[in-house]
Amino acid sequence: MKNNKMSFNMILIIVACFSAIAFFFTVKLVNLADRFPVNSFNRIEGTNFAIKYSSLEPDGLYEGDENTCVLRVEGTFGYDWGSAVEGDYLYTNEYVTTTLGLVTPQLVRISLKDFSKEVLYKDTLLRGRCASGELVCQSNFIMPSNYPKTNSFCKLYAMSSDIDDVDNRFDVIYINPASAQVEYTVENQFDLANKFDENFLEKTLEEVKK
Repeated sequence: MKNNKMSFNMILIIVACFSAIAFFFTVKLVNLADRFPVNSFNRIEGTNFAIKYSSLEPDGLYEGDENTCVLRVEGTFGYDWGSAVEGDYLYTNEYVTTTLGLVTPQLVRISLKDFSKEVLYKDTLLRGRCASGELVCQSNFIMPSNYPKTNSFCKLYAMSSDIDDVDNRFDVIYINPASAQVEYTVENQFDLANKFDENFLEKTLEEVKK
């Protein structure tokens, strides 16, 4: 009986040791993953500017070559279809985190001369230009990464903003890039991601109005 008890205790000790070792390596792997550097340099429309994401330096708008670039405006901005250059201005998405922990988009305009930033429209995501050149955005929009259907914070956020519904609904707005004014609005659209380009980007504004 005494031998059986000792054997059982030995098994418990061995299991505890292996658990401690597994926990140690798991923590180490997580720490190593956190320390893995991120450095993404995304040139904007052939200009001398780029949007940079980095774990070693501030995210933001940089000017110059990748190895010698200079930070001009700090922030988490979009690139590719999430930005557009018009004259001396850069229109781009800026992603901000609310006090509720939600990531929300806002359309901003940055001067490429003095690097001042102006917030044009909140809860708005730039999707690109339509065939006639206007900027096309999703407005009154909650990003899917916030899980709006199951996240109660999304409903609370919607109540404190201009968003009427969080059930994948949004408005589509057409913005004149010269004046930054809304030229036309298509209200209450559903999130048809596979048809957005076809319905809104590949047509001219006049075609959309018809």
